[in-house]
Amino acid sequence: MPPVSAPSPGFDFQLVFAALPAPHALLGPGGQVQVLNDALLALLPGQEPARLPGRPLAELLHAAAAAEALLAPAHEWPAALARALATGKPEVLTPTPQRAAPGARYWQATLQALPAYRRSPPGLLLSLLDVTDALHPADPHSLHSQARLRIFAEHLPQQVWTATADGQLEFFNKRTAEFLGEDPAGRGAPNDWRRAVHPDDQEEALTRWEQAVAQGSPFEVELRLLRHDGAFRWVLVQAEPARDARGHVLRWYGANTDIHQLRTLTHQLVRREQDFRFLVESLPHLVWAATADGRFTFVNRHWVDYTGLPLDQAQDGWAQLLPPEDRPAAVQEMATHWASGRAFELHTRLYDARTGQYRWFVHRGQPLYDARGQFVRWYGTSTDVDDAVRTQGLLEEQNQRLTRANQDFDNFVYTASHDLKQPINNMAGIFEELTRTAYFRDPEAGQLISYFERALTQIYDTIDDLTAVVQLQRPQPAPAEAVELAPMVRAVVHSVQNQVTRLRADISLDVARCPTVLYVRAHLQSLLFNLLSNALKYAAPGRPPRIVVGAVPDAETGRPVLTVRDNGLGIDLDRFGPQLFQQFARFHAHIDGTGMGLYLVNRIVESHGGHLEVASVVDAGTTFTLYL
Repeated sequence: MPPVSAPSPGFDFQLVFAALPAPHALLGPGGQVQVLNDALLALLPGQEPARLPGRPLAELLHAAAAAEALLAPAHEWPAALARALATGKPEVLTPTPQRAAPGARYWQATLQALPAYRRSPPGLLLSLLDVTDALHPADPHSLHSQARLRIFAEHLPQQVWTATADGQLEFFNKRTAEFLGEDPAGRGAPNDWRRAVHPDDQEEALTRWEQAVAQGSPFEVELRLLRHDGAFRWVLVQAEPARDARGHVLRWYGANTDIHQLRTLTHQLVRREQDFRFLVESLPHLVWAATADGRFTFVNRHWVDYTGLPLDQAQDGWAQLLPPEDRPAAVQEMATHWASGRAFELHTRLYDARTGQYRWFVHRGQPLYDARGQFVRWYGTSTDVDDAVRTQGLLEEQNQRLTRANQDFDNFVYTASHDLKQPINNMAGIFEELTRTAYFRDPEAGQLISYFERALTQIYDTIDDLTAVVQLQRPQPAPAEAVELAPMVRAVVHSVQNQVTRLRADISLDVARCPTVLYVRAHLQSLLFNLLSNALKYAAPGRPPRIVVGAVPDAETGRPVLTVRDNGLGIDLDRFGPQLFQQFARFHAHIDGTGMGLYLVNRIVESHGGHLEVASVVDAGTTFTLYL
């Protein structure tokens, strides 16, 4: 770089340099101070100007930077000095933005090499540029910033406020004033906020606020604030301290959030949780909840009392409660249920820690899914059914014994009725031959013979009824078939024609709406025979029997409904109703009978899935309605 020419006479370089408004300095090749202007001297408070030449300027500036000026890091300066001298190009050192004390300024340094002059070694010109506004945001605590913050706060949809460092309220926004019912004109003045706090919350709120102010720690409390309409609302009050560079609290910034609805819902949720737990603990079942793979997340008190396993042991140890011989199959079945994600029911025995015995339980699980169809958890119960299982076992055993006894009885009745028929037939034949060939001198012999014939008839009827009962209780190979009612009724009437003629009975049919029924022919014939013969047998003295046989389809099911209506003696249902279909039940002792007719009718109808209804008025008649 060529030497520059000398300044013209009369030009006072030092005066001009000293008067420059920006901080400037002339430095030696190593950065030592040669000349400083007044603006730069102002950045070095406490330094005597006479002692500054020869001292490294970077050192002096960084010593002052901690309090007043912020510069580029000290380790960057030596290299920048060397580059400026070597290249002759300006070197710029820019400070890094950082948290600083109020009033601190950021300075950008520019180093420019100076050419040699009058055999003097080359030097450097240092100039500092204030870049605070470009690198650091405005001081939030300045008056200008405070005004901007207030404008911002007024437009927030939330209650916000500020307090002094010692905790005195100094400002709250319009939303807060509207909530409290305060005069907006006085919002900038300190206010006794405690009068708006619910009396039950004042002591805790004040204590915690004073602790936060004393410690400079964040403040948070839930309390009830009095709204302008006189209602207390739950509010979350939060505040954070703003500090200076030395950590001193400058003021507090706070916000109030209305959480009344949230608090109410939370309270309701807690109450429901309490109610749910009360219900769960009150149930006489073992209640549990589990994850998708069957890890228990909850068990009630009954579970713990019965199994002796608290939740932490039950999570993976429930299988040990099963009998060893049942465990592999039960665990496999449970794993299948867990994987299915569907409601299930499982019967196992479970160990009773109180007695050391195993009892039967039915385990029922119900999956819970969220609104998106994602599995949430299992809820289930385990119900002690040991007594029911044991009772069921006893009932099945007794039922088997009864079944065997019934079979033995049926076999006996069938055998007895079969074996009795032949001697009775022989007796009847001998008696018939005797009455035909023998001569009886006793004038009452005819009446005795009539009694004997009647006794034989009763024996025949009893044997036939017993045989019919046994056959009814045995599986019937005969299939149902379409049976025409009119011919069937006429055939039955023909079989009792002697009684019909003797009693001058009138039997009519009303089967036009249901002329044919699908039924076992022998069973339908037995039904009609028993009902018609009973109607004739229990005819009222002094009036001819009037019997109507009808059939219609059921209005709901379409199945046939058969009716047999008479005008006979009738049955006292209030007296005999419970005995109506019992074996050997007799309701008119003055008339001979076996008491098996209605029993057989009811059994036949029920064996086909139907039922029988009886309506009767004493001395007026009876109507039998058979739902076939």
